[in-house]
Amino acid sequence: MISGSAELDVTLSRSKVKDANGVVTSDSKGSDVMHKYNLSLDTNPFPLLRISAGSVFLQDISTLHDLGTSPHSRTTTLSPYIDAMLSNTIYQAGLGYSRTESWQTGSSETTPATVNEDYHVTLGWRPAGLPDLTVRLSHANTFDVDRLSQDTTTNMATIGSQYTYNMFKLGYQFTGTDSMDNLHGTDNTSLLHNGSVSYADQFFNQRVSLYTHYNVTYLQSTTTAGNGGFVDTPLFPQSGISASNSDPSQGTAEQNVDNPALKDGNFTATAGINLGVVPAAVDTGNKWSIGVDFLNVTEINKILIWVDRQLPSAIAGAFSWQVWVRNASTDNWTQIDQNGNTVAANSANTVPATFGPFQNSFTLKLNNSVKTRFIKVVVNTLPQSTALTNPSFQNPERIFVTEFQGFLSQAAAQVQGTSAKVSQNFNMDVRTRLLDSPSLYHSLNLSLADTTGGGITYILDNSLILDHRLNRIFSVGASVGREDLSSGGQQSYAYLYNASLKATPLAGLSNTLVYSGRIDHSSKGTTDSNSVYLTNLAQPYKGVAFNLSTGYSLSTNLTGQESGNLSLVGGASITPRQDLSFNLSYNRSITTLSGAAAASTTTTSQSGLMGATYRPFSNLYLFASLGVQQAESRKAQYVQNYGGTWSPFPDGNLQFNFAYSENVNSLNNEKNTSLTPSLSWKVAPRAMLSLSYSLLTSDSLVSSSKSDYLSMMLRLSF
Repeated sequence: MISGSAELDVTLSRSKVKDANGVVTSDSKGSDVMHKYNLSLDTNPFPLLRISAGSVFLQDISTLHDLGTSPHSRTTTLSPYIDAMLSNTIYQAGLGYSRTESWQTGSSETTPATVNEDYHVTLGWRPAGLPDLTVRLSHANTFDVDRLSQDTTTNMATIGSQYTYNMFKLGYQFTGTDSMDNLHGTDNTSLLHNGSVSYADQFFNQRVSLYTHYNVTYLQSTTTAGNGGFVDTPLFPQSGISASNSDPSQGTAEQNVDNPALKDGNFTATAGINLGVVPAAVDTGNKWSIGVDFLNVTEINKILIWVDRQLPSAIAGAFSWQVWVRNASTDNWTQIDQNGNTVAANSANTVPATFGPFQNSFTLKLNNSVKTRFIKVVVNTLPQSTALTNPSFQNPERIFVTEFQGFLSQAAAQVQGTSAKVSQNFNMDVRTRLLDSPSLYHSLNLSLADTTGGGITYILDNSLILDHRLNRIFSVGASVGREDLSSGGQQSYAYLYNASLKATPLAGLSNTLVYSGRIDHSSKGTTDSNSVYLTNLAQPYKGVAFNLSTGYSLSTNLTGQESGNLSLVGGASITPRQDLSFNLSYNRSITTLSGAAAASTTTTSQSGLMGATYRPFSNLYLFASLGVQQAESRKAQYVQNYGGTWSPFPDGNLQFNFAYSENVNSLNNEKNTSLTPSLSWKVAPRAMLSLSYSLLTSDSLVSSSKSDYLSMMLRLSF
């Protein structure tokens, strides 16, 4: 079967920017023309043999005229490929070749064509009831055609096997890599062996549940240094962590949830983190925190964040990256700059990231390495304005992160010779049901890590957990435990305790009172924290829900300083009809610092939000919201969002869409508007013509801007 497609995207733009005094700082006119052609062949010449071949040609031509300057560029990419696969239910064998060549010319400079070519062979065997076997061999060359700035060769062999027998699961993978930097005469060979075994079962009439997992990694690296070059040594985290919130400095477990998909070695499956556009009606301005826990303090200076798709430069450049570290599970995060130095938390300081032309990953490099147990990057979601000004980028609401990789990048001369490193991780979780009524459990959890040169680190949790329903209305819960930690030759321990009382007097009403605390002991001293919270939830009618929570927390740090926080959180969600909804929320926080020979201080902050959405017809959607934020000694900040979309005939061959949104922020009297009418015409079953116009305006005390974008897209397929 032969198939193909052709795509033509044309965008004309004009933008004018003025400073606070009304002086024009930018007055630009630009154009961008992208044409793309795809031809593919997919055939089965024999029942078990499939052959796929094809090529993609893409060219992007852009020009910009701005206050006497007229930069222009032309980027061309050609990507042929061929793959053959022979397979049935037991075995598979395949081979293939792909090549991507990209070159750029422009007014500033002309870069030589860059080529990445890959030869690969795969073998697979999956017999029923026996260990499976997967083998992949690859040979890759990456170079510029003049062999002046880049010329590398990478040979890789991967052998993996998995086997499940009763309650046991065994796994082994070998990865051999030979990376040659032909420009500098540097050669690095790494042999990576990874073995794992896990066991899960229940005993004594299911009163005891046991889960254990052991993983060992052996990495041998041999480097022959030439005249320069760098070697990247991979790092192996204990776990991945992620969160979406407004304050990445918070270090509590709720703000940094365990995410094993960030370190599972799968570069295509999503880790549940979406960097795509968030609809204006629900956009809270939160950022994503994406990181790992090494368990041991580890040296790192290079991070790769993988996503599930290729991103054009205009989209990749719209993300702003920060790097944060922390060394103890109870400490807050610390923001660092590219040199590894501490900067003010939540500052505008960013670390540059480059998006690979041949792999779907962002690369962040630190000029100086840092030693830390935890590290994460903080990144915004794709701005709506960027998506509107790049209409050829399809599905801007879907950009999923798949993997976090950490490296220690060193000059080849520093690591010349042969080195070996062994990393071991052991996890055991035992849960024993001591009593049925009341329900009483003992929980034992052990995490142990041992790395060459890093020593043994372990965390041992011992706790008793009580859960009991007193009657139809009341239930109680409690736990008490001890946590022992050993890391870097330092021992510490903590006592943890909590108690809860929950009342459900009616089907739609619940009240929960929770008290929790912990006392930490280490060689540096003692710290403690205690809190009590009351949470009330009510749903008196279908489509009507209320929540009200209040609580107080008090903690003491190593210097004796006490920090108290009183919080109040309330909200309501009302959906009187399926097409109409209202949301209200309020948050107030009072924080007091005292002791440690310092004057007592009290800070207060509060915020509120009310919003509504209305869909009177299936093709009309309206939204509006008003928010207010006020902090100590600061003027209240008001934020308004409203807009809507209208598609009068969404089911026909000719579709019209109208979208408008407006954001008003009292800070600097800023007002941003977006107006986008668009038209799509299905000319034929496999032909689509789209026209769109976007008008973006921004006005504030600092600057003002007005931008127009006119776009045309034509897509043909056969």
